[in-house]
Amino acid sequence: MDSTGLNSKLINLASQISTCSSCRLSQTRTLTVPGDGDPSSGIMFIGEGPGYNEDQQGIPFIGRAGNLLEQLLQSIGLSRKKVFITNMV
Repeated sequence: MDSTGLNSKLINLASQISTCSSCRLSQTRTLTVPGDGDPSSGIMFIGEGPGYNEDQQGIPFIGRAGNLLEQLLQSIGLSRKKVFITNMV
């Protein structure tokens, strides 16, 4: 699939996630946290679920875990924009 088609599918998925009420997270979340970065990069990091900081900003892997991930990525010459980051939930 080309990157335009993939991005379109992810935008659609993010829209579905924003209205999802299948689990109790929908009752307590502030924002939904769809993936972030380049979905066509071939490198994906998957977290267990969004924490407080992620819920407040709608971005996966921020705060302490995100800082560590960014340091590790930098150490191998990558940035957040060059990988895809998401959560299982």
